[in-house]
Amino acid sequence: MKISKKVVTFLSIMYVYVNSGVVVASIVNETEKSQQNLVMIVIDDLRPVIGAYGDTRAHTPNIDELASKGVVFNHAYANVPVCGASRASLLTSLRPTKTRFLNYKSKAEEDVPGAKSLPQVLRESGYYTMAIGKIFHHSRDLDDESWSEGPVSGGISHSTTLNPESDKFKKINQKRPNRPNGPWYESADVDDEDYGDGKAKEIALTALEKLAKQKRPFFLSVGFIRPHLPFNAPKRYYDLHPKDKFEPFFHREKPNLSPDGLKGSNEIHTYHFKDYEYNSDDFHVASQRGYYASVSYVDALVGDMMRQISALGLEENTTVILLSDHGFNLGEHNFWGKHNMLNTALKIPLVIAGPGITKNQKTNALVELIDIFPTVTDIANVSDENEIAGESFMHVLKNPALEHKKQIYSRFKEGDSVVSKEYIYTLYATETQGREEMLFDLNKDPSETQNAVNQPMYSVVKSKLRSLLVTCIEEFKCETQ
Repeated sequence: MKISKKVVTFLSIMYVYVNSGVVVASIVNETEKSQQNLVMIVIDDLRPVIGAYGDTRAHTPNIDELASKGVVFNHAYANVPVCGASRASLLTSLRPTKTRFLNYKSKAEEDVPGAKSLPQVLRESGYYTMAIGKIFHHSRDLDDESWSEGPVSGGISHSTTLNPESDKFKKINQKRPNRPNGPWYESADVDDEDYGDGKAKEIALTALEKLAKQKRPFFLSVGFIRPHLPFNAPKRYYDLHPKDKFEPFFHREKPNLSPDGLKGSNEIHTYHFKDYEYNSDDFHVASQRGYYASVSYVDALVGDMMRQISALGLEENTTVILLSDHGFNLGEHNFWGKHNMLNTALKIPLVIAGPGITKNQKTNALVELIDIFPTVTDIANVSDENEIAGESFMHVLKNPALEHKKQIYSRFKEGDSVVSKEYIYTLYATETQGREEMLFDLNKDPSETQNAVNQPMYSVVKSKLRSLLVTCIEEFKCETQ
C-alpha cells in the first residue's frame, strides 16, 4: 500500500526511553529510511542483443551480471519507435496519440502541458534527482521541474569522430549542412572516456560519490547514446567481434504482402559507407559488427557504474533499472534503424535489480514503457495522484511467474499496433491509401516475413485485435487485461 509523504511524516516514530527520570525523544524519518535510491540507465536504440537474452554473439558480461541480480523481461515494448516521442511517453507515462508524441522532435512540455514527469514526482517527494547524458531527447524538456540540478551530457556530439581516417569520409548532410557526418562506423584506438558516452560515465561516477554522501534518497538517470548510429566505439570492442561472427540477414526485402505504410528510415543514409556497397553482404556484416561493438562498449560503461555503486556501499539500498527507448532493425527487410511497427523496432531489453527484487529470474510478463513510471514510484514508496496510463508491475518483480498485461499498444505516424506475446497487428490509416492492415504470427514467423492478415486461419485473431486497436485509437480505451 502506498502512503503519502504527509502521512508518513505524521507517523514518524518518536523513540522514547526513560533513563534516571529523563525522557529523551528521537525523531526518525521513516520516509528517508525506507525509500530506495534509484539508478535508471537508458540506452539508445538497443534491441535485446545481450547475453542475458540468449544472444550468443553478444559480449555483455556486465549487463549479464546485473541481470543475475534481478529480473529480465522477455516481453518489454516501447510505445513509440523513435527517440523523442518514446522518451516523452516513458517519462510521463502517457500513451502516444495522433496528436501527441509524434516524432523525434516531441517534447512533453509542449505535447502535454501540465503533465508531471517521473523525476518531477520523485523530486516533489523528497528525492534528489539528476540527469546525465540523454534522458529526455531534448535535455531542456521539463528540466526545471524534473531535476534538482540541470541535466549534463558528455559534452560532444554523438556523431563526433576520433579516428583521423574518418575525416576523409565526412560529407555535407543536405538536411543539416552545418553538421557534416562521417562514416557510419568507426573503430578508433582510443580510451573509453574519449567518446561522449565515456565522458558521461565519468560524470556519473562523480555524481554517485556526491549522492552517496547525502541523507536524501536519490534518482540518478544516465543515458548512453550508443549503439545509436554512427557505430563509433573504441577499437578494443570491435576486436571482440570479428567479422566471421556475423551473417547477413536472410530476408532483405519488405515482408511479403506488406502494406505501403510499412516504411523504414533514411537515417543511415546520412552517413558515408566508405568502400562498401549499401545492402551488400559485406555492408550487412560490417554494420552488425559495428552495432555489437557499440553494445559491448556501453556494457563496459554500465560495468563501471555498477562497480562504483558497490564500492560506495550503495548496493544494498539501490534499485537499478536498465532499459532502451525502442528497438532497432539491424538489416531485416533492408531496414536500418527504428521508425516502423515491426517487432524488431518495438521490442526492448529491460532489466531491474535491487533490494526485494527476485534474483536471477526471467519473466514472460508483457510490459510497456509507460509502466516504468508507476513501477518506479512503487519501488520508491511514493504516492502520486497524477493521471497516468501505465500500470505498475511491482508484483512481477516479486514473483516473475505472474502475468501483467495481455496486450500493449504502440504507434508511429500512420501506424497503430496492438502487440501480444503471440501476435503483432498494425493498422495503417492514410488519406491516400485508406486503411491497410498487417499481422504477424510471432511464434510461427518470428522474422516477420509474411503478412498473414488475409489468411483465413487468422480471421478470428485479426477481428479481435482490430477491435481492440480501434477502441484504443478512437475511444482511448486501451484494454490491457
